[in-house]
Amino acid sequence: MSLSDLTREFFRQLQEMGQFKLNLLFANLSIVIMVSGYLDYFTGHQSVEALFFLLFTWYFATHSITHPTFFVEDEVYDRTLISVIQSHKSLVSVLLLKIIVQMLIDLVKAIPLFLLIAFVMKVPFNHGVAGSLLIFLLCFVVIFGLYGMGLGFAGFSLLYSRTSSVTGLISYFMLFFTGILTQSTNLVLTYLFPYQYLRSFILQPNLATASILSLYAIIYWVIGLLVFYALFSHAKKKGAIFNV
Repeated sequence: MSLSDLTREFFRQLQEMGQFKLNLLFANLSIVIMVSGYLDYFTGHQSVEALFFLLFTWYFATHSITHPTFFVEDEVYDRTLISVIQSHKSLVSVLLLKIIVQMLIDLVKAIPLFLLIAFVMKVPFNHGVAGSLLIFLLCFVVIFGLYGMGLGFAGFSLLYSRTSSVTGLISYFMLFFTGILTQSTNLVLTYLFPYQYLRSFILQPNLATASILSLYAIIYWVIGLLVFYALFSHAKKKGAIFNV
């Protein structure tokens, strides 16, 4: 993966995005309404700043969970998976390129949206510019880490169709049950997803919590890669890849 490949893919995605201006307009409008609604509803019940950053993270994390599966399913549907496997590039490196580009594309879309929401809803940034930038950085540690989890799910799409339907469900499950909107009381979900720790960091930034969030990202990627490679190897032995 080179910088030229990354740049070329980024601008290609931007051009494709420009072909669906109306769809993007309504999709972004729905995000503005939804996030603003949650911020308004939970005002007085919890930190608006924490909820703002958590919803910002969730906006990206939906793609962290779903898009690696979409990427693999697209390769399967377009019958280009064999070409990728037989090329000098590994499948994971191709997926990593797509992941980085997707994060950049999401950033281009999210920054104006969430700046507008912050202005309209008068979100208080209690930690100042430097503190907010640090929180912003940790949000992206979580986002990138969850792409590792998404990669693990993507491995199943080499064997089973419609895996993306499951990951789509998980992305909304995260919103309601893992500590984004309210603190989760389920210990399993609390430790399976990093949102409670991210909430703690937003409320009181400290090195210990930042280290835990970084550890989550590493664990997600290690497990995600192991699962993906195991399923990829199984799919090759089964011949599933060569029959797509």
